[in-house]
This record gives sequence, structure tokens and C-alpha cells, in this order.
Amino acid sequence: MEHLPLPEGVEHFIIVPYEAPKKDWYDGKGFMNYPQRRGWTEEQLRGGDDTTKEDYLDTNGFKTKGSESEVEQFFQTWLFFGQVIEFLQIGGIHVQTEDFLVDANIEGENPDMPKMVNTSKLPQLLIQWRNRLRNRGANNGRTWATLRSMFDMSKSILDRFCVPGHEREWPLKQEKPRPWPVRDEISATMIAITFSLRRAAMGSGYVDDVDPLTPKLHGRSELLSKQLQRKWCIADVTTTLKELAIDGHYYLAASPGLSSKELDHHSKCTEEHCLYEYDLNIYVTRHTGSPWHHSGCKPTIQYGGQLGPERGQKDWVDAIGKIIEKDAIPIALWVKGQRKLWSVEYHLTGHRNPDYVAISHVWADGKGNPKANSVPECQLDKITHLVENIHWEGRKPIPSNPDLSDGIGFWLDTICVPVDDKQLKKKAIANMRHVYSRAKAVLVLDDWLEQISSTSPILKIVSRLYQSSWIKRLWTHQEGFLAGISAPVVEGVERISQVYIQFSDRSVELDALNRQWEAYNEQQMNAGIYLQFSQAASMRLLSLYSRLKFIMSGVKDPKDKWKLYAPVADAMSERKTSRLADEIICLSTIINIDVKPFLELPDKDKSDAELAQDRMALFLDTLHTFQMQIVFNNYQRLEKVGYRWAPRSLLNFRLPQLYPGDDQNTSNFQVVNGKRGLLVQYPGFLIQFDNGRPTFGTSDRGCVINYNHRSLKIVGSKVEGDYFIIELPPNNVRWIGSSSQVYAVVLYKVPTKLGQSCAAIVGLSTSSPQNGIYAFEHCSIATARVVNRPPIWVDAVEAPLLASNTKWLVY
Repeated sequence: MEHLPLPEGVEHFIIVPYEAPKKDWYDGKGFMNYPQRRGWTEEQLRGGDDTTKEDYLDTNGFKTKGSESEVEQFFQTWLFFGQVIEFLQIGGIHVQTEDFLVDANIEGENPDMPKMVNTSKLPQLLIQWRNRLRNRGANNGRTWATLRSMFDMSKSILDRFCVPGHEREWPLKQEKPRPWPVRDEISATMIAITFSLRRAAMGSGYVDDVDPLTPKLHGRSELLSKQLQRKWCIADVTTTLKELAIDGHYYLAASPGLSSKELDHHSKCTEEHCLYEYDLNIYVTRHTGSPWHHSGCKPTIQYGGQLGPERGQKDWVDAIGKIIEKDAIPIALWVKGQRKLWSVEYHLTGHRNPDYVAISHVWADGKGNPKANSVPECQLDKITHLVENIHWEGRKPIPSNPDLSDGIGFWLDTICVPVDDKQLKKKAIANMRHVYSRAKAVLVLDDWLEQISSTSPILKIVSRLYQSSWIKRLWTHQEGFLAGISAPVVEGVERISQVYIQFSDRSVELDALNRQWEAYNEQQMNAGIYLQFSQAASMRLLSLYSRLKFIMSGVKDPKDKWKLYAPVADAMSERKTSRLADEIICLSTIINIDVKPFLELPDKDKSDAELAQDRMALFLDTLHTFQMQIVFNNYQRLEKVGYRWAPRSLLNFRLPQLYPGDDQNTSNFQVVNGKRGLLVQYPGFLIQFDNGRPTFGTSDRGCVINYNHRSLKIVGSKVEGDYFIIELPPNNVRWIGSSSQVYAVVLYKVPTKLGQSCAAIVGLSTSSPQNGIYAFEHCSIATARVVNRPPIWVDAVEAPLLASNTKWLVY
């Protein structure tokens, strides 16, 4: 792991021995057939015959190939040493096992001590490999084919045995890998070498079918996963494991994490959801630190007056109310020498459009105030100082006299969105899109980011941004997204202008940070170090903004707003908010849908969750059109009749699957046969349980369907197996226990190969269609798998397979 970067001052902490006797070291005669030369069959590489529950419980497994240590040494020799030796050989670089070993005894060689794996030589070897390959000047098609076979083989083994904790095995899943007798630290080096060699190949022109920013391997290091979980919210760890490759896991595992006090707030979090316990008491305005706070610092605002022809404002709250009533934006101008806050108007129409800076911050950092439009003077001093130090072309110099100002004020939600007047508050929220899109700059304030200097190593900056509260919050995502929303987008690339990140010494524009990231990546590649972390982490911020803005630029007709649903969902999965009902306000603002209808929904005597569901239902009504395959989504679903197919929320779900495939067919949300729902066309089954006890809610959570082979003529596909296993995730559905109740299992597609699976949904239905359409009350998602030999302990039913153009109204 020594070839991967770590934070400054941190030593490499994964120490890996190589204990194989020298006679069993890699023989250099080819990677792909090495197992065969060592007497391993393909079945033995998988751990033996494990296609049934009984075989899985058989403890022999790998032991037919020797002791656990011998099995471990075989895989280490093959997947680590064999892979790197053969990879370099392709480029004409000849190395041996000893090139990646060091003596464990620093005081002298001890034959009784194992050698330790060390990859510090790898970067220089990769430079030579790249240069040799380029100097050939020949077609490298055969080279890439060889590499693809190697990578795919390594991936198949590592993905099988190094399974992330969140990929739980369902009760009826039959292909379950046996425990792999390979220590976590050793498997981590196998994952790392496979990752690094593939990235190096990509740097020389190798292309496969995986997005360069998407980890090729699904296998993850359990060792690094546990270290990350000790430092971070487990839901954030899920996101990290999913988005980043092992270079990012390794770096972040060695980086500072949350304090023990902060981790306590995450004690109830799961892999799927962050359940941070929001204490509204933390949303209190706090005094800032030195040099801004001083004795006698007033906790409230002293109003100076209105800068403009208007008169009659009694105080700050009265002033912002009158400005908002005129459909204008209130801007705050703090004059330090006078210790007074002046109000300025920004008119959405007309010529009064003064430059200002919009502040984007996390309320829990001490700048929020749910009780009053006020912050302490020291906060105003600090914010004004930071605003004064944002520079753009044409900005006037800051006067040295503290009683004067250059006229550049700021907008801060805490003091500019009325707290007490509900109607004015709604009006101010409805104007949020204008606030951030028309600001000269958006300044990001996050205590976690302000702890480091702008001159810190770029990986440190990237990791701080990646882990910051600001990047995970719903409102701050909206604020960063709206900055420069009117800027032109060309070929999917947009200048993320106007967003400045505040560090301890100064603020830096996102564009400048992006240029630093690109320069760093190029520098590292030239040094033979190929990373995914810095690119993926930076793209988490930049691509979310630029990609969505690019897609939005192509959606001109309001009727096409539905096309933005999927990209918005993708951007929202890691975002959180303390008020669920805020979600649709932000989403509508982002994709430029009028928020007033959502703000005007009745909210008296309704909980936050109830209002959130009402707003989501109206949001779906507004979009009206959806891809049919959305009914197979794995989100928690709305609990409203007619909407049970739809996600209840797009926020804070770390393992989302909105769509299972690439089906582009769409459907309108409509009323059919007296029921409101989404009309879709997919194959499926109608089933009944003779004993009246559906097994969907039992410990097995599923059933076996023995389908009628004659029905395949209707479907037009040949299925290799005789049975479909239907498996459900844990659910709290009240399944109706009646032999007359008809259940439907709708399939995304018919899996035809033995062992193949597909997404499915299970619900209540009727034995016959009405006007050619089956009513389907959505109850749960499921997986359908084709097998020849079903588990005998699970209920089996017989049913024909309905055609792929069967119509279902999902409600």
C-alpha cells in the first residue's frame, strides 16, 4: 500500500507479511492459467459447490486445497504478485517477487521472520511501463485484451469474497460465498494492486465498460471499512465505500474524523440512512472566536437605517419586511465603525441591483437563529471582513476608514428571512432562487473547512470538502447550485463561478480549486501514481452542479420537467435536512418550478412528515410523467393511495436504485378504471396461496413459483430453469391471509439464464383485468431469480408467466 498517498505525517499502517515458501512463489508462466498449474479447478476457486443451503453449511470448503494459511498464500501469490509481475511484463518490465518484499527485521536479516510486502517501487516501475508501451507505437488491442482478462479475473474473486457489509444476503439467496481464509490486510493489498494497475492502464489508453470515476471493484477492504466506521457516521461510510476506490478509503481512514461527542449524535444511524439526532437547541446563535469577539459584544442588531429614498423603517425586522413586500431582496450592510446594520434593496425588476454576497452556511455552526432575525455583532464583524476579502474584477478598494463602506453588503438567511411573519417568510423562501442566482458571489462558511489553510495539500482540502457538513445539507446544496445559474453551459461543462470556499486564511473560488485538483492529478500521473480519490471527491461537488445545470439547459418546456427527476434524485441521495417538508421547496427551487403551491398547502395540525408527504404528492402531480421502471425503485415509498409506487423522499438514502435498467418507456400519472396510479407494461405472475398464508412476511420472505412452460410461447423467451425464486427485503407489510386473495409479482424483465435475477415488485391484485388492465396495489420490492433446484423449505405455487406487454395500474 506504500504507493498510495496518506495525510502528511501519517505512516503506512497496513502491514502485510508474505509467508509462502520460496518454492511456491509465482512462477512467471502466465496469470490466467496459474490456478490450473497449481491444481485448482474453477469450482475450488469459488470455495467449492455452494449452490444449496446445505452445502454452504459444510465446513470443508477451501480445506480440500490445504490449510487456511496455504489457501491464503495461494491467493496472495496469484492475485498480488502474479498480477503485478505479469502486468509489468506486458510492458517489457521484468520484475520478481523480491522486488515487492522487504525484510521485516530492520536490525538485520532473520530467516525466521517473514518478508513484508512493500509497493514503494511501483510508481517508478509504472512510469517505465507507460513509456515502453508508448514507444512501441503499435496497436495495443491485444495488450488491452490481455489486461481486461486479468482485471476481470481478479475482480470476480475479490468481488465475491470482499463483500461490503451493506450487501446483506437475503434468506433465499443460494449462491453464498464461504468465508475466505485470507486476512483483511492481505485482501486490502490485492484490491489496491488491482485498482492501481487498472488506473495505470487507463492512463495509457486502456478503456473498459466502466466509468473512469466509478470504482471497477465492488469488493471492499473490511479493515478500512471498520476504521472508517470508527471515525464517521456509518451512512457516510456507506457513501464513501460506494463512491470511492481503495485509495480514497485508505486516505480517509488515516485522516481526522468526528469527535466522540459528534459521533454520539450518529449512534442510531444505519448503512442506508443518517439518523443524526438533531437537537433544535443547537440551532442557537453563538458568539464567534478571536479576533472578532470582545467584551461588551452586543447579541442583537442595532439598526442604522435604509440606504435609499424609503423612510419610516422602525428597526431591522420592519425594514426587511417592507422590502420583501415589494418583491425585492433585503441586503445587509454592516458598517463596523458605526456598529450599525443598514438595509439595502435589490429589485428583481428595475435598476436597483447593487452587488452583494450571499452567505451559504450550516446553521449548527452558530450562525442560525430560529427565534429572531439577529446575530451577535462579532458575527457581523467576521462576515463583513470575509465579504470584503472576496475579490472580483471591478470591485472598488475597501475604505480604510471603518465608518465607510464600499457598498457591498451580504444576504444571510438568519437575518434576511422573517422569523415571526409566516406569510413574509413564505414570500422570502419563494425568492431564494433569485437570492443565490443573482449574487455577485456565494461564500461558503463551514467550521470544518475553516480549520485548515487554503495552502494545505490539495488532498487534505479535497478530503475536508468531501466530508464537510456543507456538502451534505439540502439547503446548502441548493445555494451552491443556484450560484451563477444564468452562466452559459457548453457541452456539459460549466464554469462553477461565484462560489467561494472559506478557509482559515482566505476564500478560494471553486474554479481555482478545480484547477488545483487537475494540476495535482497530472503531477501524480507523471510520477507514476494513479488515483481516483481526488477526481471522484471533487466531481462529487462539481459534477453535481455542472451536470444538472447542463441537463436543465436542454429542458425548455415546463412539460418536460419530469426529465430532471432522475438527475435530481442522484444529487439528493446524500443530502439531509432537519425539516422533511423543506425537501420539495428546495427541489422545486432548483429545477425552477413555482414553489408557491407547495408553500400554500394546508399545514395546520400536520406533522412535519405529513406535510412532507403532501408536498411530495403535489410535486409528483406537477411532474406528471415518469419512466415506467420507476415502480421498481428501492426507496421508502409514499403512504398515500395512488402514490405508493413513488419514493417518499429523495434525501438521505445511501443505497438508492431509482431505476433497475435502461427501459426508456414513459407513462403519465393518471386515473384508470376509477383508480389513480401509474400505468406500466411488464411481465409477471398472478398467484394465490392455497393455505391462505402468504410467505412474503415470514422469516423466508418469499416464495417459489413453478411456472407453466407453455406460457413461454406468449412471452417469447426460453428460460433455462424451471422455477422462479421471489425474495423480498425486510418489510412491515400486513399481508392478507386468505386463500382467495390474489397477489401479483411484476417483473422488470424475464431472467432467462440459470441463476440470473431481475428486479420485481409484489402487491395485491385481482384474478382478471378490467378493460385489459390489472389493478396492482404496490406492497414491496423483490428480486426474481431463475433456478433449477428450489429450496424445499419454502412454499411453492404454480402460475403462468404473463406476457411482457401485460398492463398494470400501479397505485
